[in-house]
Amino acid sequence: MEIWTIYKMEMIKTLKRKNSLILLIPSILVGIMAFGISTGGLTFTGDALSADGKFACLDFITTLWLFFSALGVWGILLILITAFQFSGEISSGQIKMTLLRIGKRGPIVFAKFLALLTTTFGAFALFTLTAGGGYYLFIANSDVGNGHFSSSMIDLPTVIATIGFIFLHLALFMAVTLLIGLFLSPFIAFIFSLVSLFAVNYLINTNALELLKYSALSISNNLIAGKVENVFPTFLLSIALIICLLLLTSLLFKRVDIK
Repeated sequence: MEIWTIYKMEMIKTLKRKNSLILLIPSILVGIMAFGISTGGLTFTGDALSADGKFACLDFITTLWLFFSALGVWGILLILITAFQFSGEISSGQIKMTLLRIGKRGPIVFAKFLALLTTTFGAFALFTLTAGGGYYLFIANSDVGNGHFSSSMIDLPTVIATIGFIFLHLALFMAVTLLIGLFLSPFIAFIFSLVSLFAVNYLINTNALELLKYSALSISNNLIAGKVENVFPTFLLSIALIICLLLLTSLLFKRVDIK
């Protein structure tokens, strides 16, 4: 019950904060890109293209997700939001107000994380809907669109699973950011978490470590390539790691001196 109460408080705070608006940037960029592609001002190609060289709606959505994921756009924005909304409150002493109301520190970490995940889910959904809307508004009747929703290259469940594992991968590093943010300033916590994210992404994409085949990002890449393996174990492992990180953060948070 405490977590639910704090969760509602954190959701209101998150939605009111102006820095949360940066999560709208990908959706805005998608709309601009869709218009640019339809006019020929922007050329966009990739493995998600259909066999005849034209985009179906799912092709377009998948290609945009792969593009933004490869650039690390979502990772940068989500780690930035997490660092400044947790470490920022600790550094400024703003979190004292929540502590005075609740009295317990442990539930605050979980509630904050859930609020951030909810905001992230909303941003992901808006991005996907904007990509789909941009397709039918600008791409479907252009020279690079075929007007179809379904794709010969990928099906809807695979697209949803791919996005879901990207979400899980980023959620893990949001949990890492919460842990680091206990001891470092917001900007330094952001830098450390971002470097760790990019380092792990590099190791995954280069297949440098066999163990990383059980990472959520690796599963996402495999799904796009048509490989369905280690999906359930990776899902459970990612959830377990996130819970362990949150428990550790909650435990250490009780020992942090709030100024």
